Amino acid sequence: MGAAGKKLHRHGARSKARSPAASVSDGGYGAPPHPVRIRAGQRFWPRSGRRRRPIVVCAVGEDGVVRARRLDGAGERVRVTATRLVARRPDGQGRYYQFIAWAPRRYQTWAVVVRVDSSETILVLPEWHPARPVRLPNRLMPEDARRTQEWLSLRADLSVSAAGQLNPAALSTCADPGLELCGRPAWRPVS
Repeated sequence: MGAAGKKLHRHGARSKARSPAASVSDGGYGAPPHPVRIRAGQRFWPRSGRRRRPIVVCAVGEDGVVRARRLDGAGERVRVTATRLVARRPDGQGRYYQFIAWAPRRYQTWAVVVRVDSSETILVLPEWHPARPVRLPNRLMPEDARRTQEWLSLRADLSVSAAGQLNPAALSTCADPGLELCGRPAWRPVS
């Protein structure tokens, strides 16, 4: 008499590999925003075509042509225009390409201070998610950045699914980058 699951892969042991990866959209904040600008490491999925295979951006040319490669198969090279990648539908998601995720590495990005309490500061990183708060102790914030509506330049890993994993570094105050470079925060305090 054999044991249950003996002929299954790894003898029936449970595997996390079949579970979907955690996403920045988890937690009730909605889908991550479609990017305003294209940068290396962003991953997209085409919305039309016979064989819709995801791509990752490798480089953005001065002429607006984006060089990318496919994420599956032999990793074929793909060329697409940046205007086609950033095109949006009325709901704010991609029109021709759906944004999937960032590559796991640090990116130069912006944050805005939305609340300052006695012990912590709440930031929003619009490129990561415009509605998700990021809490930082006041001691990690620059002195001149402890005011609401203050913009910061920083480096963070935008590929993570939780605010505690962003690991913001090199925070410094800066001017508002503008809508052509960075979206606006949509965070609302819970009453």
